[in-house]
Amino acid sequence: MVQFIGTGRQQRMTALLWTAALAPAALAQPALAQAATQAQAAGFAIPPQPLADALTLFGQQSGMQVSVHGDLVRGRASPGVSGRLAPVDALSRLLAGTGLTFRLLPDRTVTLEPAPQQSGQAVQLGPVQVQGSEQDTTLANTDTPRTDRAATDRSHSYAARAATVAGKQAQDLREIPQSVSIVTRQRMDYQNMITLEQALRQTTGVTAIPYGDGSAYYQVRGYAAEVQYDGIPANSAVQYQTQFDLGMYDRIELLRGPSGLLQGSGQPSGTINLVRKRPHDTFGWSGDLMAGSWANFHGDLDVTGPLDKNGAVRARFVASGETRGYFTDKEHEKHAMLYGIVEADVTPGTTLTVSGSWQNSRQAPLDYGQSTYTNGQVLNAPRSAFFGTTWSRSITHTRDAYASVDQDLGNGWKAKASLDYRQQQLTGPYGYIAGPVNLDNSATYALQNQYVLNKWFGSDASVSGPVELLGRTHKLLFGVNYAWQDNVSFWGSQEVDIANVYNITLPEVDAAFTGGSDIRTEQFGAYAQGRFSLADPLTLVAGVRVTDYRSKERDGANGFGDFYANGRSTGHVTPTAGLIYDATRQISVYGSYASIFVPQANLVYGGGTLKPRTGEQFEIGTKGSFLNGALTASAALFNITDRNRAYADAAHPNYYIAAGKVRSRGAEAEINGEPLPGWSLFAGYTYLDTKFLDDSTYQGLLYDAEEPKHTFKLWSTYRFGPIEKRGFQIGGGVRAMSSTTRGGPVQGAYAVVDAQVGYRLNRQWSMTVSVNNLLDKTYYARVPNSYFGIYGEPRSVMVALRKGF
Repeated sequence: MVQFIGTGRQQRMTALLWTAALAPAALAQPALAQAATQAQAAGFAIPPQPLADALTLFGQQSGMQVSVHGDLVRGRASPGVSGRLAPVDALSRLLAGTGLTFRLLPDRTVTLEPAPQQSGQAVQLGPVQVQGSEQDTTLANTDTPRTDRAATDRSHSYAARAATVAGKQAQDLREIPQSVSIVTRQRMDYQNMITLEQALRQTTGVTAIPYGDGSAYYQVRGYAAEVQYDGIPANSAVQYQTQFDLGMYDRIELLRGPSGLLQGSGQPSGTINLVRKRPHDTFGWSGDLMAGSWANFHGDLDVTGPLDKNGAVRARFVASGETRGYFTDKEHEKHAMLYGIVEADVTPGTTLTVSGSWQNSRQAPLDYGQSTYTNGQVLNAPRSAFFGTTWSRSITHTRDAYASVDQDLGNGWKAKASLDYRQQQLTGPYGYIAGPVNLDNSATYALQNQYVLNKWFGSDASVSGPVELLGRTHKLLFGVNYAWQDNVSFWGSQEVDIANVYNITLPEVDAAFTGGSDIRTEQFGAYAQGRFSLADPLTLVAGVRVTDYRSKERDGANGFGDFYANGRSTGHVTPTAGLIYDATRQISVYGSYASIFVPQANLVYGGGTLKPRTGEQFEIGTKGSFLNGALTASAALFNITDRNRAYADAAHPNYYIAAGKVRSRGAEAEINGEPLPGWSLFAGYTYLDTKFLDDSTYQGLLYDAEEPKHTFKLWSTYRFGPIEKRGFQIGGGVRAMSSTTRGGPVQGAYAVVDAQVGYRLNRQWSMTVSVNNLLDKTYYARVPNSYFGIYGEPRSVMVALRKGF
């Protein structure tokens, strides 16, 4: 006999309590009937026949909706089923020998997926539990090289089942004793997210700020965010760096708080993990066409499938392109991206993956925005005002190569080795208002020329698996990673006086390079982590890392001089620990400690440099997973202490001591998923308080004033009728935040409201019309100070035609 974990009513009631606690305004809809996860027996009479026909009969005889892609069942046959059985038992027998499995959704719907094949182990069919067993045997607990249970691009959900940002294998979110947010492929598509900046602006705990040249920077818990690409750390690769279109990514994972165990050196903010799309076992394609305000046009195509008859070699290809204007008078940008990936099953337990990415972008002319007046007041220029030059441009070429080998070692042990090389070249002359504007609108204007070549290389190798000790099963992880970065840049500039910032008509100047630098960093680390089952509801997660880090620099415009050291740390130990208590099958509570470090180059009197800064966080929280994973929720309190900051040595000018201290503390809450059939919801709230605890200049003041103290983000859609049938969909959201500043004028609290209406032709084809900033709120996305500020986008319209898998 098979039964589900908890009844649909118990899970739905618990889920609605979480929804009421975190997003009360969204609960205006009536409760719907109990989900179709009850195991009541029904009579089945389905003879052997093509699987597609058998599934039609199953839907009629069970009263359940079967969600399946036509390509997935084509050419497959079912052995049939007869007798009085629970629907899940009947479906399991119906799929026997087909190579498919199923997953339950909360609205009397099951979705079919390729079944993972694992040597020596049975394939689990659907999210079921054997009566009398204490072990959850859901599909989500199966992870093989060919089946990433954290993948989201076919989930049709805002809720993610697992993440890889805190470990080298996919882990359920409740198994991670830190705050984690995931932007799934479904959310990216529903909200027309094209860039990383757009996605992170809609992510809990992140402040995403545009920079004016097509790049952006991201603050989390008071600090600059770190980044990984498929779990490989890449320091300084996301801040002010142009990123690939989101079309090549399956999901965006964000681990908030220090992540030193796997990241190595970095800020105590958190880590963004960008996870590439992987090939599917069956052929399929998706794509979209978008058109919007200011001549904004975007399109992408995503094709995937096997390259041989037995599916041992699979590939995926993504292409995207965009040309767009801006709400400012002259700005324009265009770019194109190509992404390809091939997976090959070299042996039954070995998978080789190779991918390459290419993107060119050109923003011309570009505008860094407005400054402030000399009296500290904002210009209050029209949002359409252009403060650049017609010849300002930013041309970026980005290339990436990735490879990995996944090896199944047997007995639950897995090994993985991966490497990633990324190169980005930025060129172009530009101009900007170089300081405060005089009251008569005259100002000094800077004309600059630049050449930047950034190279990143990262590699990681790990092995993980279970061990039996004292009658309990524990999980161990061991690994090493190595990374280097080389940043070469040249620049030249000159300043001119202009009579009116609203009429900048300067000829193009080829400014000769007057300065240059070559900064190289390198780090190597070894890490270990254990997940120790102390009792049925209690798990201890403990880890440690040892890192060697060094950085060197050389300067010169016409030829570099010798390298000199500007930061080093040898054998730095980074510990982490967490305790997770499963209060129920759906809810867990946890407490954790995490740390990270940043080497410093400031000189110490008597010789040498400062010891590294250290960021240490204590966090407590709770996480819940409801409705068979269709809805997730979390809440957390955190306190970060940033120690050993450079502090001027009063007794020895031009030298420093490691005495500065900053505190960052706050609270976060988030809910993601489908609380009721057809209703998709994301809501996140952040409270953040940062403060200088010990500082010679800013003692007691706010540390990060650019991040608001209060932030609330909401996006929700409601689908009328089953997903595979024609019908309308409505959606909307809000971003609200308290006051912010960049050391100049203070921007007061504001809210931006978005709205969307769509029509679904079938499960794959849909059309939406989105209105961003529906109320046309005027605000700054980057608050001005003595250097440039940027307005937030005015009201705009985007029409999208999309075909999914």
